[in-house]
Amino acid sequence: MVDRLKHFRAGLVLALSSAVLFWPISYWFPLPEYLGVLGSEDYADYALALRSIVIIYLVFFLLNLVTAALSATKLSHTLKFWLALGPAAITLVFPFLLVIPTALSFPDRNYFEIFQAMYRLLRFASPQLLALALICTAISVALNIRAALMFRSAPDPETVNPKIRNRYFIYAGVSLLVFAVIVPLGAYNGSLRSQDRAACNRYAALEVPQLDEDVPTFLSEIRVIGESAGSRPLQNLLINFSDISRQYLSLLDTEPEGSLALREMGTLTAKAKDEVAKVCSEYGSR
Repeated sequence: MVDRLKHFRAGLVLALSSAVLFWPISYWFPLPEYLGVLGSEDYADYALALRSIVIIYLVFFLLNLVTAALSATKLSHTLKFWLALGPAAITLVFPFLLVIPTALSFPDRNYFEIFQAMYRLLRFASPQLLALALICTAISVALNIRAALMFRSAPDPETVNPKIRNRYFIYAGVSLLVFAVIVPLGAYNGSLRSQDRAACNRYAALEVPQLDEDVPTFLSEIRVIGESAGSRPLQNLLINFSDISRQYLSLLDTEPEGSLALREMGTLTAKAKDEVAKVCSEYGSR
């Protein structure tokens, strides 16, 4: 009975591993849209490596859930061991190996520069995001190794007491409920990031007006882009930049050059622009 309980516990550990791994995966949502980006001409030189990394993560995530379900069966503990350990080892090693061919084509750059650039294309655009993605991956792999060792140490998954078995089924049900919340929430946040990314790309593509009479239209476009952003913070930043710029433009007509009010509003306008640039820098890749 003890061995069967270990299998149940290993299944819960695998479910936790998938939950941790879902965070970096959510940055590729909506998935069809991101795979379409990888198929574009701009990504042609890196598409194979990037797609392979995405597939490895997705297979690891899904196979963990399958193995977690199989942990409740009398399937061979050796097969469960390799189902838990194999994908974890591949996820730990292969993304680093897949960067090597690209790194070799840039002899003037070191491996870690290329690695960071590749993960930026995977939408982990800041060092903090990259660190979190790698930490989540490491934790998930460690949990899988732990589950694999639990399977290996329990070679005889015999029948367990029905009361204890039902208790673990309840645990599994709670895990499914957590996933039922995490996955839609991750997909929703991914959709918001997608809208933010589109808004930032539209903002970056705006041409600075050459004539004074074109400035109001330019600022109106910024406001429209802000209203199309997914997250409230980016919406507020873009709309605020548009509104402050309009106030500055109005003061140019009423205040003498070099006045205190004009200088203060100019400072606020520059600050608002910098804040938009800072946030949008996180969406440097499509």
